[in-house]
Amino acid sequence: MRQIRSAVGRLAGRLGPGNDHPVISTTCLLLAAALIAEYTARTATDASSTVSVQHLALVLVMLIGLIGGMFRPQWFLWMVLVGGEILLVMTLMITPLAISIICTGFLAYLNIRSGVIATGMLLVLLVAPAPPSSSRLLVSTLMHIALYCFPLVTGLLLHMMRQRDNDSYLLRRQQEHEDTARNLHDTISNDLAYLILRIDHAETEDMPADEHTYRRQLQDLRDAADRAMTHTHEVIDSLEEHPEQHPQSEPSEPRSTATFPLATTADHATVQQAELQSLIDDEETKLESLGFTGDNLLGELRRPLSPGMMRLLTGLLTELYANIAKHADPAEWYAVSISFDTEELHISVSDTITEHDGKLGLGSGLDRYRAIIEKAGGSFTIHTEQRHWQLDATIPNKP
Repeated sequence: MRQIRSAVGRLAGRLGPGNDHPVISTTCLLLAAALIAEYTARTATDASSTVSVQHLALVLVMLIGLIGGMFRPQWFLWMVLVGGEILLVMTLMITPLAISIICTGFLAYLNIRSGVIATGMLLVLLVAPAPPSSSRLLVSTLMHIALYCFPLVTGLLLHMMRQRDNDSYLLRRQQEHEDTARNLHDTISNDLAYLILRIDHAETEDMPADEHTYRRQLQDLRDAADRAMTHTHEVIDSLEEHPEQHPQSEPSEPRSTATFPLATTADHATVQQAELQSLIDDEETKLESLGFTGDNLLGELRRPLSPGMMRLLTGLLTELYANIAKHADPAEWYAVSISFDTEELHISVSDTITEHDGKLGLGSGLDRYRAIIEKAGGSFTIHTEQRHWQLDATIPNKP
């Protein structure tokens, strides 16, 4: 089936660039050839009843409509449908009947209202006066079988399938945009904010007395800038990759993405515990370099988290620590607590808002995680009283 669709697409591409309906275009071309073949055969066998100015004009109208339908089917197929119905009544040819049925299906596929109107036009032919004959009986039987259900129902089904595919595509694109925005915020934005905060912190301190301390500070700044550049390249690479061949990776990947097919459940949980502890240690070191002091508590992980839950948790923790660095007062105590039970993950953060908040960032990072957690059935609450800031989040931890 895929090879057939590819061949049809290539044929339609040769007919005209930018064609949105290659199957319709190819079908119109085949129907035009069939119409010419039957009319030529009828002319050769029964010229007296087939060859006339009216018949020839209707055939030309249908051919023009079929050619136009290859490029603008929503307009020209009406011409084909009307011409085919009139020619069918006058000559009882089989090809105009097939063309009318197929055009009705295509119009229903393109637009539901157009399909209903086209079906109504076809049903009018059932009461059209015509001399009784075996040909008329055959045509009437075929019309009874096909016209009542086939074109309209088939077109509607195809229209629904196309609409479903289009909705899925738009939803996938929206999800990709949201993932990219969150990835940019969780990596590049937070790295640059940390770099700015380190520079501001260095400006308020006295010049280091020894060269070693000075070089270490410069190295820390360079590491922060290097992380921002590395994340920038990763985002650019993810945007340039073909979505079908290289699906965009989820933001905030855990530090180790290796799989453990032979590891036991306890071993896997131990590895994830170590990854989370490593992340917390790194973030705590960053905060200490900015003058912060606080508590960082990580509960025991008794069973492993799913890959999606691990990504969500590491991304949320990274965002929470970046939020402390950007908005909390370094002179006040902060606390971060993560605990696990059989049903839920609990994250609690408290700090004191600085009196001179530089407002680094758009303030949208936590809103994105709130939407994700609440959509998953969890809770996400923030309480602010004077300068005290408290966050409590609960995430369902389903196996």
